[in-house]
Amino acid sequence: MSFDIIFVLPYVFSDHPSFPEGLLKRALESHGFSVGIIEQPFWQSKESFSRLARPNLFFAIISGPMDSMVLNYTSLRKRRREDLYQPDGRAFFEDYPPSIHYKIRPDRTLMVFSNRIRETYKDVPVVIGGLEASLRRFAHYDFQQDKLRRSILLDSRAQLLVYGPGEKQIVDIARNLKRKTCIEDLALPGTAKIVQRIDPDLPATLLPTFEAIQSDPGLLLQTQLLIDRAMHQNHCIVQPHADRYLISYPPASYTSSDLDDIYGLSYTRTHLNSRISSPALQMNRFSITTHRGCGGGCSFCSIRAHEGRRIISRHPDSIVQEISKLTKHPNWKGSISDLGGASVEMYAGECNQKECRRASCLHPDQCAQHSFAKAYSALLSRCRKIKGVKKIFVGSGTRYDVLLTAPDLLEQIMRHHAGRFLRVAPEHTENHILSLMRKPPFERFEAFVDLFNAINRKLKRKIELAAYLIIGHPGENRQDVTNMKNKLRALGVSILDAQVFTPSPGTLSTAMYVSGLSPTLKSLTIPKEIKELTRRKKIIQ
Repeated sequence: MSFDIIFVLPYVFSDHPSFPEGLLKRALESHGFSVGIIEQPFWQSKESFSRLARPNLFFAIISGPMDSMVLNYTSLRKRRREDLYQPDGRAFFEDYPPSIHYKIRPDRTLMVFSNRIRETYKDVPVVIGGLEASLRRFAHYDFQQDKLRRSILLDSRAQLLVYGPGEKQIVDIARNLKRKTCIEDLALPGTAKIVQRIDPDLPATLLPTFEAIQSDPGLLLQTQLLIDRAMHQNHCIVQPHADRYLISYPPASYTSSDLDDIYGLSYTRTHLNSRISSPALQMNRFSITTHRGCGGGCSFCSIRAHEGRRIISRHPDSIVQEISKLTKHPNWKGSISDLGGASVEMYAGECNQKECRRASCLHPDQCAQHSFAKAYSALLSRCRKIKGVKKIFVGSGTRYDVLLTAPDLLEQIMRHHAGRFLRVAPEHTENHILSLMRKPPFERFEAFVDLFNAINRKLKRKIELAAYLIIGHPGENRQDVTNMKNKLRALGVSILDAQVFTPSPGTLSTAMYVSGLSPTLKSLTIPKEIKELTRRKKIIQ
């Protein structure tokens, strides 16, 4: 049997709407295309990529819901010993000499897989996508190598890159190639490619060249600010690389109805070929996605580079129908592990402005165009009443600054939808760091803790507050960490999850890390010494 499209991924395939491969496969099949799956290929051998012969249309490589380097290494550059997307979390191949110890997910997966396929099938189009593609679309900083790299399109030799979730784009690509359109001629929203020349009349934002950024890493900050602005304005973005050009087309346009259709397809919520579940599938098996996008605009976050700042929400009826299907699943026990998106209270907080130059809908203050929290509160109330649902947990991120203005929703979550802890992310306590992060000032977190405690006193089952923190963000010194520990202790917040800042590609914080400059071009202290970062983490823990 031949397949129209063959997916290649470094972990086991999950037929689940929280995983990119599940969404993309179901979207293609709903439009009549057949999809084959090559999972966990032994990437040292090109023969592993020819298990299903050549596809009729193209190969599609998906590295996963996270960047492969973030999954393979800690923020202290140590190799991870597990991979949450593999069965039982096993990160290494077992069938090869232990002295070699090959990881199932290679570093820079898209680049490795694409080059292996090109060795075997020189004339078959290769499309790369997923979060890794979105973040490494332009010239970017690679933390593990501590160097600037060019667009992953050049290093992978793929013909087309899809950024964002990508269901509409991959269907459009399949339709065009089925009509015998040359893949090099495609100019689709939500995609990027390498070209030899650019139409001088094309309305586009021109970025500094890769070679210029290599010579002056400070230009990476200017580049990131230009990308953010162009994405808001729906412009093409062009970046020269030597004698060629990367061209990124404006984002693909999705609507609420599009999401209803995509998430309304049938998913088994299992692996296709593995009886042993991955930890990631176990955690997310009975989760529900309510919306995409995040208006927070945090400097260190990769969500905006992938899903965008614009929020697109599903209609409540679509969500209720999906939950009703869950209650008939053979493994259903009555609990939904998550009902949300990037920031749960942003559900149905869409903005009608076509163009907006604000970097964040919440920083320095919430934009008046948005109405957050009310619709999500109503959705929770409705979903609790569905027959067969015993408990709905809010497992996605929550913006405490939004909950501060919505005490009724906060009480609803604490009373009905929290486990032992309510997890929030102040990230830091020092305002000069919070400003660089595009997070609210610490005074708002203090007010939130007061509100949380007041509600907690009314509850029979007490909830503990757990805080996520980032250590080592650009601009931080050791005294800032000591101050953070003392301030949180004074507030009575004792459960702390402190992570060392990871300079992931494609974020503003990473551009600060590389350039040593703030967005206002002020010089910053950049903590880079691993021993020093370890000391700071120990201060908090």
